[in-house]
Amino acid sequence: MIRKCQVIFCDNEHGTGDVTFPDICALDPQTVQQVFIEGNTTNELRKAAKLAGWGRVNGGDYCPACIESGV
Repeated sequence: MIRKCQVIFCDNEHGTGDVTFPDICALDPQTVQQVFIEGNTTNELRKAAKLAGWGRVNGGDYCPACIESGV
């Protein structure tokens, strides 16, 4: 079985995976499995990220800390 999981990486200097949505490093294995099962579309993922404080500026995705600091 192959499953896909879409993850947003912050496009700022920590865009190497330090800051992601969902924060897969902080999730327990059961929740990570659920994220893979749900397989959200890009639009659904961005909508959920926006509710969590993420934003898009000039085509890039930015975490809440970067959005607050003005990217």
